[in-house]
Amino acid sequence: MPHRKISRYICTLLLISLSLTTANAEKKKEVVPPAPLFCGAAVFADLSGPVMKAVSSRFDQMEVGARLNFRDHFFPLCELGIGESDREGKENNNTFHTRAPYFRVGMDYNFNKKHNGNRLMGGLRYGYSAFKYDFEDPTFADPIYAGNGNFKLDNQQGKAHWLEFTVGCETKLWSFIRLGWNLRFKARLKQHASDFGSPYYIPGFGKNGSSTFGGTLNLIFDVGRTSKKHNQTYPNALIKKQ
Repeated sequence: MPHRKISRYICTLLLISLSLTTANAEKKKEVVPPAPLFCGAAVFADLSGPVMKAVSSRFDQMEVGARLNFRDHFFPLCELGIGESDREGKENNNTFHTRAPYFRVGMDYNFNKKHNGNRLMGGLRYGYSAFKYDFEDPTFADPIYAGNGNFKLDNQQGKAHWLEFTVGCETKLWSFIRLGWNLRFKARLKQHASDFGSPYYIPGFGKNGSSTFGGTLNLIFDVGRTSKKHNQTYPNALIKKQ
């Protein structure tokens, strides 16, 4: 009899241990619930442009944009802006001026799996601008007649296409207001310039060259299911896999 009681006791402990192990395994399978297919939309404005203009940068831009939100991970977007440059050379007093619109289309992806208001973003954009530019050199040396003269070109036609690779993050400030920043690597695909020379600056791209870097600081206004109401409807609680 004592042996039977001991055996029953051991079997009971094994069953309890097995139940606890199974319960712990179920807890490990718990995941964050997926967001709805369409989570809303947002509009945003770049705050770095007014700062660049205020500090008299060689070039600046004013930019706004809009985007959609799918699954809180996919963000197709469009950005529109006006880029401007007024540059005067330090050595020879030549000047360059342009002011023209540009646009970009692309998509961002949110790598943060939790829907907690913070986003780690990576993205790709295609940019385009068609613009006119002016160039003047008051100390131009004439190679034929010799001597110096004022060399001036107005309304030269320019076009450019480029790609942008972006990384950045966003955080929630209050209710539907967010703040985001990103860094951008820009690779020029193709450009059309005047026979007299390439422009110093391409609106939306930056200083002309095969590639360059840039960035934005965006004030974002989320509307729709990404608002505070959505966060209450879809909390960050964990659910079990089916």
